[in-house]
Amino acid sequence: MIIALLLLILFVVVIVFRKWKAFIISVFSFSIVIVLVFKFPVLLQKSTELLGEGLDQIQVGSLIDKDDTSQIENNVIYLALKRNPKILMRVEKDIVKELTLVTEPIDTSISTMKGINLNSTFADVVHNYGESYRYLKFVEMYGVGIEYRDKKNGIIVQFFFDNDKPNSQVRNIEVIKK
Repeated sequence: MIIALLLLILFVVVIVFRKWKAFIISVFSFSIVIVLVFKFPVLLQKSTELLGEGLDQIQVGSLIDKDDTSQIENNVIYLALKRNPKILMRVEKDIVKELTLVTEPIDTSISTMKGINLNSTFADVVHNYGESYRYLKFVEMYGVGIEYRDKKNGIIVQFFFDNDKPNSQVRNIEVIKK
């Protein structure tokens, strides 16, 4: 859509004004837009409503009592002891900024607010969260990662799989508050 609009503008500038400087500037501008779109595909990703998202009733962006946790690393990473010790939390100023599952041993009782757990499949994730995901690059421990973004509330949910086949099982889940 954006590309078609830019091509139309370029055509109008050349035909109507017949100015080569305008043509060169238009081509340059068009090139910049193309680079931005391919370099930052998140600009084109549709937003998904993720307000209140979290794991096992722990929401990102919520306040946490550090007495209910066990510190793991540098006063930033904690285990959620009282709620569920299989969830790692990154905490900044007593606010939960990131939730990650401890994947060994696998606990299928922990789920997102939309019901996705480590027993769910790629198809389940797309069914519950929709088609507005983008593939993640450089997924280290897994074959494929996808992410959903709530641009309004600054929340990201990432799911990791061995591959992107519909029956591929969720291997890990991360919920992040920007």
